[in-house]
Amino acid sequence: MSDAFRFETFVDVHDNVFNEYLGSVIAKLSRENKEYRAIRAEIEGLYEKYPKVLGVFDTESAEELTEEECAALIKVKELRNKLTDMEMQSVYFRGCYDSVGYLKKAGIL
Repeated sequence: MSDAFRFETFVDVHDNVFNEYLGSVIAKLSRENKEYRAIRAEIEGLYEKYPKVLGVFDTESAEELTEEECAALIKVKELRNKLTDMEMQSVYFRGCYDSVGYLKKAGIL
């Protein structure tokens, strides 16, 4: 590899906007993935039906939940975990895509 090529990662160069970049990857997922949007809509529906469940996440005070609300809370947590898994997968594949770009730029591929 020549001395002229200086390898810098995206994070090295753009550390100040890295979170914004990750947000854009997730926003793209939200726009382009029907399953992701459906899960978000399901969560919003549960929040509308059970406002106390949303309160569990939005307030620091304790809430007393009914058995039905507890079941909804568990469902929301499961759905939010699924969204997180989808987001992490999207970011992972974006990183793989960027890695190929770096290798091409370096003349390795």
